[in-house]
Amino acid sequence: MSSTLLIDIGNTFLKWSFCEDLPPNSKALAADHTRAFGRVLLEEIASVMRPWRGFDVPRRVIISNVAGTAVANPVLRALEAWDNAPEPHWISSRQEQCGIKNGYLNPRALGCDRWAALIGARAILGPRAALVVCCGTATTMDLLTADGQFLGGGIMPGLGLMQRVLHQNTATLPDAQGEYVDYPRQTVDAIASGCAHAQAGAVERMYHLHQQDHAGLACLISGGAARTLAPRLTIESVYRENLVLEGLFQIAQDPEYAI
Repeated sequence: MSSTLLIDIGNTFLKWSFCEDLPPNSKALAADHTRAFGRVLLEEIASVMRPWRGFDVPRRVIISNVAGTAVANPVLRALEAWDNAPEPHWISSRQEQCGIKNGYLNPRALGCDRWAALIGARAILGPRAALVVCCGTATTMDLLTADGQFLGGGIMPGLGLMQRVLHQNTATLPDAQGEYVDYPRQTVDAIASGCAHAQAGAVERMYHLHQQDHAGLACLISGGAARTLAPRLTIESVYRENLVLEGLFQIAQDPEYAI
């Protein structure tokens, strides 16, 4: 069976998955059709060639990239793992796609990772209003209505970035790994706990701000820091590990935007 290579290039990591090709409008989720998954730091992109060589050449390569043009060349070189790799399709945000309508003033200015995450959220939750939270280098919080309208969202520094900025811009706060505790009694734990409270508080504030206008609002949370943040929330949330890859999978199955 042929496959599609999905690539999510963030600000810190490149994540990839090989997924089975399915008929258009199959209404399936990537998690049920993923053959392999991996991730590497951006400076280690060349290392993906080794696992990729273990797969037949993919029929399609679909990429979300928010790390800028400097990352494109290492990715193109990595695709030389196959002599006849297809030309990759680099997605961009659109006015409408996969049932999602883009409410940005300039639709193409929306980060393509956020766009893919919204599409993935719709596939997972169906026609339900959702606060889509992605916890990476930045934390994004985007509102999706039950009828598929993206109304807008917020961006703030991610959990790890918050902690690093504290260390870099103060004279005495340590750059060390702390843990969340309810009553921190050492500085490293105070930093970890305070930043976790800040992240959770922002998510909950946005959730409660929109809940009254969007019945049945769900909170869908994804990204590298989501496992740390989710237990801190006092609202119910649904965790999905790779929401951007899920959105890329949905784009690949959309006949209107067939690649």
